[in-house]
Amino acid sequence: MTQGWPRDAWRGFLRLLFAFGLWGLAVWPVTGWLGGSLIQREISRLDSHLHTGPSSLIGRDFVNIWHGGHEAIAHGAGVVYDREAYRRTLYPETGLVGFYTFSYPPHMLLLSLPFGLTGYLVSLALWSFLGLALFWHAARPWLRDVGLPGWSVLVLPAAIVNIWAGHFGFLIGALALYGWRAAQSHPVRSALAFAVMTVKPHMGILVPVILAMKRQWQTILLAGLGMAALVALSVVMFGVDAWTIWLSSTLKFQAGLIEIVPRQPYSYMMPTVGRMLYALTTDEMTVTFGQIAIGVYAVMTIYWAHTRGVAVRDLGLLSLAAIPLILPYSFTYDMVAMCLVALVCAVRWQLPWYAFDKLVFAAAFMVPLAQVPLALMGWWPSPIAVILLLAFAAWRMVREAATIAR
Repeated sequence: MTQGWPRDAWRGFLRLLFAFGLWGLAVWPVTGWLGGSLIQREISRLDSHLHTGPSSLIGRDFVNIWHGGHEAIAHGAGVVYDREAYRRTLYPETGLVGFYTFSYPPHMLLLSLPFGLTGYLVSLALWSFLGLALFWHAARPWLRDVGLPGWSVLVLPAAIVNIWAGHFGFLIGALALYGWRAAQSHPVRSALAFAVMTVKPHMGILVPVILAMKRQWQTILLAGLGMAALVALSVVMFGVDAWTIWLSSTLKFQAGLIEIVPRQPYSYMMPTVGRMLYALTTDEMTVTFGQIAIGVYAVMTIYWAHTRGVAVRDLGLLSLAAIPLILPYSFTYDMVAMCLVALVCAVRWQLPWYAFDKLVFAAAFMVPLAQVPLALMGWWPSPIAVILLLAFAAWRMVREAATIAR
């Protein structure tokens, strides 16, 4: 077994290197160049106070996780969900001014608390390392299924973006992979993953839909009970007012952000259908209709795959491509698990090295790093790449299910 390790490692490396066939000649150099440029640019802006700009620290969005936990410990959840007080307490701690809000539901504070116990840089390092380790562990069986090495997670474009942004991509992606992997055979394990996933609830909007399609009522019930337990624990620790404010004020504030999206610099990080349409037209009705139409397409594609016998585990993978198409408010750092799906699909079906499918999977794989540079040039192909990823992956899965059924 030990003697065969170098050979197996070499085979895994070659399988990854040629995952996208002909198109890999562009994928890997561009991934390296874009990823290196992103990190190098961030480091070059770094000052002695960890600022990378007037309203950002290194690790960017991790500021909210750290400061939310810190303030919950120091002053209670009331300050965390009072936007004015939250921003007022943020400045002396970080020197930051800006549009900061703790937008997550109060049971997310349960996860934020440990990261508020130490200094910012230590917490950021722990958050990034533990998130990457968790995602590696969750992704490893999916990669092993197709002969790819576990360290493939290190070259996912969305992993690079997520480390840069300090966001939830690793955590939510890992929970989704755990949940769908166990959905068929381990309902308790699956339900636990989906329950914790509700700390960022919109990323799991298709979980109950797919579980209901497959009549996995036990998993739905257990996930609901798990979420209720987390909510109850957050009420005990932070009080009911945190939930009252989040439901009555924070959600309304977040929904209002959708209306100003086209005018915000961060919108270039949004590979959504709505943002693409805003670049083409100012007609609100066209944008809304287009977003809804593609959302319906995404759900119906999954339903079609379900009716053709595709297993719940694969429907879960499809959902990871469908969610960015359904949500009007989504970002590149949310796409770590989708990036993994594109890579797995590229090698799963032993396609010819020149296959158009591989080009589709390669394009979707590149979205998290390519989105911003292309959008700044006025090009918005990212949603189209994800639309095609969903279509081609579903079609291949349906064909595979039909072959197995015969």
